[in-house]
Amino acid sequence: MSFSKMRVIAGLLAAGVMAASGLAGEPESTQVYSVPADPTMPAVAGDGACASGGGRAGEETPQDLTLWNFFSAGWDEDFTRRWSEGRAPDMALLRVQTNFMERELRLNYFHQHNINSAKRENLDSFDAFLAYGFNRRFMVEVLANYSWVDARGKTPDFDGAAARLVGRVQLISEADSSYSFNFQAISPNRGLGDKQTTLSYGIAGFEDLTRFGLYRVGLYGSILFDRLAGPRVTGAKQNDVQYVVSIAKTLTEPKTPFIGNFTLFVENFFQTDLDGDHAGTTLVSITPGVRFNLGTIPGLKFGLDNWLMFGTDIPLSGPRPWDATFRFTYIKNF
Repeated sequence: MSFSKMRVIAGLLAAGVMAASGLAGEPESTQVYSVPADPTMPAVAGDGACASGGGRAGEETPQDLTLWNFFSAGWDEDFTRRWSEGRAPDMALLRVQTNFMERELRLNYFHQHNINSAKRENLDSFDAFLAYGFNRRFMVEVLANYSWVDARGKTPDFDGAAARLVGRVQLISEADSSYSFNFQAISPNRGLGDKQTTLSYGIAGFEDLTRFGLYRVGLYGSILFDRLAGPRVTGAKQNDVQYVVSIAKTLTEPKTPFIGNFTLFVENFFQTDLDGDHAGTTLVSITPGVRFNLGTIPGLKFGLDNWLMFGTDIPLSGPRPWDATFRFTYIKNF
């Protein structure tokens, strides 16, 4: 990676950490994390849990949010995360849209290798975003992205920046299910030759399969419709749809040093062009990955709020758009 890439990444990282520190405000009270329980054993009273790390001891279980109480519940309730002791943790993954309220700093990096293009060989992309849930029903997210393209042949390499604004509304939040409506706007990355603004909307959901005998297994899904607005070449698409189905299995306890809540997951990603010269064409890829927090590290107290995630996109449909995409994510909850 060139010095210019490292300098931009360092700047985005520093800005994100400073912003997260400002939003965090005064120190939080001690958080209590779930300890996975054998479903054949009785639960121990007082062992609180939350989906990815929120929730506090002594708090009452939050009321269910549904479509029936959409206008009367959640809007005036403080941001919280439902306890998940003995359940699959509901968590953000790499490809599927997230389905719950968040307060976090997230840093994403991916490398796309050997792109099927006459002009582009490799792509490196780094983005940083802050997500802030105002209550149990509504949150916003702002993202800054910078990308670099290794050009083929004698063409000079090029790079550029883009921004994204995301909103999320919680539709359903129950012990075993969660669903949200997501919408976003993405600015064109003119440095990479993009001239269109992307407007998207869709639904994301989660189901805990523990109640069906699959202990700490979560099923995730989302569907997102994209509308591309702005100048385009003849025959280019204006609309597409992305749909993802993911499954995850959590293996360790949250406090396990360095590998808390160690989770294996597989994501199945589909993107179909709805118009243009390639209408009906579907890109299919599979993303195996892992996610974990840093657990309880002797002498340190921050491990449970810090998450690492790795995965690799492998294309399954032809013609192959690229050989592979390697992803890395860091999440800091606050």
